[in-house]
Amino acid sequence: MAADDTAPKTPRVSGSVLSGAGVLIAGRYVVAGLATVSTFIIIHHLSRAQFGDYGVVFSVLAIVGFIADLKLSRIVLSDVLEADDEAATRIVGSYTGLRLVIGVVSYAIAMACVGIGAMAGSFSTQVAWGVAIGGLNLVILSAAYGLILLFDARLWFRDVALSNVLGQVASVTLIVAVTAAGIGTLLWYVGAFVVNGVVILGWLAFTLRRGAGLKIVFDPSEWWVWIREAAPLALGAALDTIYFRIDIIMLSIMVSSTAAGIYNVGYKFSDLFGAIAFAVATPALTLLVAAWPSDPGAFRRTFRHTLVILAVAAVGACAGFLVYAEPIITTVAGQRYAVGAASARLLVVGQAIHFFTMLAFTTLVASRRNRLYPVAMLVGVVVNVGLNLMLIPEYSYLGSGWATVVTELLVLGVLGVGVMRIPGLRPLPLLALAKTFGAGGAAAAVGLALFGRVPWPVGGAAVGIVYLGLVHVLSPNGPGGLLAFRGDPHDDLAAAIDLGIDRPDLGTGLPD
Repeated sequence: MAADDTAPKTPRVSGSVLSGAGVLIAGRYVVAGLATVSTFIIIHHLSRAQFGDYGVVFSVLAIVGFIADLKLSRIVLSDVLEADDEAATRIVGSYTGLRLVIGVVSYAIAMACVGIGAMAGSFSTQVAWGVAIGGLNLVILSAAYGLILLFDARLWFRDVALSNVLGQVASVTLIVAVTAAGIGTLLWYVGAFVVNGVVILGWLAFTLRRGAGLKIVFDPSEWWVWIREAAPLALGAALDTIYFRIDIIMLSIMVSSTAAGIYNVGYKFSDLFGAIAFAVATPALTLLVAAWPSDPGAFRRTFRHTLVILAVAAVGACAGFLVYAEPIITTVAGQRYAVGAASARLLVVGQAIHFFTMLAFTTLVASRRNRLYPVAMLVGVVVNVGLNLMLIPEYSYLGSGWATVVTELLVLGVLGVGVMRIPGLRPLPLLALAKTFGAGGAAAAVGLALFGRVPWPVGGAAVGIVYLGLVHVLSPNGPGGLLAFRGDPHDDLAAAIDLGIDRPDLGTGLPD
């Protein structure tokens, strides 16, 4: 008994979409708070042109980074869920080995791309060195995301969130230290990003000793099966990242690094809101995969529940930011970035639309409908690049913002057609969506009425209170108002049991 008492405990299981998403969102917003501190320091320490180069570095890494992902996790997750604990651990070890190899290859490609761009005069030397340093995370985080697959499959979301928090603490500590020492530069700030990745990987590896023994496996024959099945997703992921990130690179080349820097501030707020969609979609994917195709009722309930959660989050974010974008940007980034408020609004609207794009993608992948994804993303790339080529010369970053919104609407439309063809998903909860948008419109009207009359934090808080109050009264997710967003725990726990995970209320939290 004493040995059992002193043995490491397994990571804690999250038993539902909202509990899993809640843990991830909480972690993401602790990270976001720390990242806001980092961003505040970086924005005020670098010139607008240097901040533009900083944004270009991470846009290049994001575009090349699709290679280090290839959306393989969506495919391998099914194999992990169907396997017993020992086999699942071996599969994740093999997947991690593949991610490491792909990470090394993606780093080489990033260096080749930035080298060619520097020789052509498209990228500055600082951008080239920034990619060389920041690109190390293509390898480091590839390994980390390999390990995270086991955490996702077992619904161990708490430790995933904690790893991100610890990584961000290390990152912001370095940023504060080098800035206080007077040696803060673009390259130091990019290096802090790498420190973040190292800490994340270290914590995940340390935590796995409590839940499972895992060894990295190199099995090319198994890798080929996954890569072949994931090919449509990989192509779609590449095109998705290109259309979502190419605009800041185009701005830097076609206008100036300063224009890219102004636009990049809007991206910081867009990414902040985007963390919600990722946090909600992660547990939803696990539960959707578990329900398909054997339990169409659970599949539809998870889809509907996730859709309404994302709608409430997207509308709420827009209701506040569209009204108070300029004072928020001025407070965080300074008056010199206030000219980018309009483009920041557009980027946030684009991100809100992307919430539903992510749900559509997650639903299609869970139901093994992978072919439509690259088609939709190809539409996105063609439209986005074309619109940017037309709009940037005359409208600069504002034109890029409009290109983003139009592109997101078209991509969502294409993916939405595929989702609506999945048996059992219709009808959509249109009344719930109407209630949500109505609450958002009313809250935004309150914000406009208070704009200029009270300090923006007070007005923003009023928007949030009114919005959540109306959501509670209108109850878009059913009786109970805001409490209804917890969902039916029995539904989610039934899906969790299908994954081979004990019910959390049994108190073990051990994989079956």
